[in-house]
Amino acid sequence: MESEYKVYKKRPHRKVKTGCITCKRRKVKCDEGKPQCSNCIRYDVGCIYPSQIASESLSHDLGSSSASMTDSLERTPEKTADEPLPTPLNTSLNLSDLALLHQWTISTCYGFGDGGSNDHRPWQVDIPLIGQKCPFVMRGILAVSALHLCRLAAPDDHPTRFNFVKIAFHHQDLALPEYRAAISNVTEENCHALMAFSVLTTVYSFAVPKKSGALFSGDITESILLHRGQSSIPPEWLAWAEKGPMKDQLKRRQVQPVDATLNPDDYRLVGLHGMLTNLPLDQQGEAVHYDLALQWLRQAFAMTYAPNTTLGPKYAALYWLDKVDPAFLDLLAMKKPRALVLLAHFAILIKKAEGKSWYLEGFAEYIVSELKPKLGDEFLPWIEWPLVFCGIDKTLNTSSITEMSAQSAC
Repeated sequence: MESEYKVYKKRPHRKVKTGCITCKRRKVKCDEGKPQCSNCIRYDVGCIYPSQIASESLSHDLGSSSASMTDSLERTPEKTADEPLPTPLNTSLNLSDLALLHQWTISTCYGFGDGGSNDHRPWQVDIPLIGQKCPFVMRGILAVSALHLCRLAAPDDHPTRFNFVKIAFHHQDLALPEYRAAISNVTEENCHALMAFSVLTTVYSFAVPKKSGALFSGDITESILLHRGQSSIPPEWLAWAEKGPMKDQLKRRQVQPVDATLNPDDYRLVGLHGMLTNLPLDQQGEAVHYDLALQWLRQAFAMTYAPNTTLGPKYAALYWLDKVDPAFLDLLAMKKPRALVLLAHFAILIKKAEGKSWYLEGFAEYIVSELKPKLGDEFLPWIEWPLVFCGIDKTLNTSSITEMSAQSAC
């Protein structure tokens, strides 16, 4: 007699390798429904497929990384949604710093070029990347951006302007000790950061609000030396820097002498020669330094008019600061009238450059208005052109200048 009951064997199911991770972990057959399989829907659990973790090509490229990620997910408890997320170390964003960096990227960095279409590019892209590794560079960027926003604020909005200046001081004060520590050990790796910060500090010093009388309250050469660029860079630094993001900026200032008469106003500078070199006997040794500074100033003016030049007024002004010799700076520190006359004419280059360099706005007027009271009646007429060009005086008496030039040449 056959058994009344039939014995049914469990039908084995075909294993699939493309099912979801949850079914694999629970060791049940997955019907591979998308976006969720029926098992995961039934038990109301997360349904994750391996393809969601890494694409097939990434699995090929990353190999063990994708496998370990999948293994990690497979070991995750079923109710992951119920587990609290780990608390971040810092939940706040410094929105002020982000705003300053945004201002730098969209506007401030453009003032670091000299008129070329891509002059600003290293400052927009490369220098902020350096700043991510060197905090003092990033703080230099933020300080300059704050000063730029101060300039853009309404002139009568004193609280806003004061706040931006305070922020700039804060970042610069924190950056300087780090810079000083780094500059004690210059290497090929950190020289780009150090040079970038030195440029940022130069711009900072131009842009920071000036107090009346501040130019002559201390050593005037300290202000001038701060703006001296390539001539104060050690040769080994230059060799390294010429391989970095500032290489084009450095090459632009490596120019050959040009015909000084390319400058249509060269006759005004030539007219200073007699006054600069006709000195009392006890001052005759100064004449050579004045004359040399005048020749470099004529070159700086003319270079902006040279055919196919890449040197705008800003770099022409910096070129003159690079070239004048230390002896002339000593005469400037002593506030010798003839040295101040040359400095006033240098301010014309600064005035010409301010249209493309926001941080130079007002600096030429500051120089000329500060040195004007230092010159007596004998030398004041010699700065008539700078006074008028920079808007301090209204009219230019060319006949008196011509007459003085003729008298000094005698």
